[in-house]
Amino acid sequence: MDNTKQKYNNINIQSPNLNLRVLTKKDATELFSLYSNTEAQKYTDINIIKSISSTQKLLTEWNKDVDANKLIFLGIFSRATKDFLGTISLFDINQKHSFATIGFQLVKDYWGRGIMKESLLNFLKFVFEELNFHRIEAQTHIKNEKSIKVLKSLGFTKEGKLRQNFLIEGKFEDSYLYSMLKTEYNKKK
Repeated sequence: MDNTKQKYNNINIQSPNLNLRVLTKKDATELFSLYSNTEAQKYTDINIIKSISSTQKLLTEWNKDVDANKLIFLGIFSRATKDFLGTISLFDINQKHSFATIGFQLVKDYWGRGIMKESLLNFLKFVFEELNFHRIEAQTHIKNEKSIKVLKSLGFTKEGKLRQNFLIEGKFEDSYLYSMLKTEYNKKK
């Protein structure tokens, strides 16, 4: 199974309301607004970013992995206003076994509007249909009700609880592991 033909540094996924595209250094200010927001980062293991220059360095490092097809890291933008809404990523990519982990975040001002569900629906379509992955995993903090709700609504299966597998603000926290198989995706579309 070959899902490496697509170059990860030129992905652009469009839906009726959204544009998912690779982030560049020009997007550092918007990404900084997300990664410096303590409420938005509450259930993540991302360290709070303190400056735009730190965000630019982070983007540079991540884009090296994007260029090497080791990471997909996209910004979510409104097609109407061009506003930055959040991020969606695919990491821990295992080409041999055809699976990876999905990550997603939304700017707080856009929570509860269905944006993440629309983003994930279109991203999963790309991952399963274009890249031909077999399995997608998602881990979420056990108290992250918004992420749990969106994963369930998309048809992800809860596989179990991972005990103290995230270090968040110096404390080990539990998470839930969810997954979706391509066969399950095909049944839902």
